[in-house]
Amino acid sequence: MKVEPFLVASTVNVVIAQRLIRKICSMCKTSATLERNELEKHIPAASIEKHFGGTGDIQVYKGKGCKICRQTGYVDRLGVFEVLEITKEIRKLIRERTDAGSIEQAAIAGGMTSMLDDGLDKVRNGLTTIEEIIRVTKIEHL
Repeated sequence: MKVEPFLVASTVNVVIAQRLIRKICSMCKTSATLERNELEKHIPAASIEKHFGGTGDIQVYKGKGCKICRQTGYVDRLGVFEVLEITKEIRKLIRERTDAGSIEQAAIAGGMTSMLDDGLDKVRNGLTTIEEIIRVTKIEHL
């Protein structure tokens, strides 16, 4: 956009990213078990451990499919969010033209919840599926 970094750093206070995910149908919701090693093919092991514990298979939920959800297993949508507060440290990194990856690492170290983390919380709480989170977050480490 050809905007100087000092202008961005001095005017932007918060950046919010969002994606819509499908919500599991409450009428046909059933529990399912995922093998940890299968999940690690798609999601970093540290994120799995943070949200689901350290060992063993993972208990999640899926929609079986019913008349209400038209056999999809999903009804309605909800958002997953990532909120980047522009702190003094982040402002400094922007002014110094630091790459986006380094800014993201600093933000996470400063307490930012990533979209993946927000999504995995929603999976753990039975609101959506792992497949939805993988689909919308397009995890870059793979």
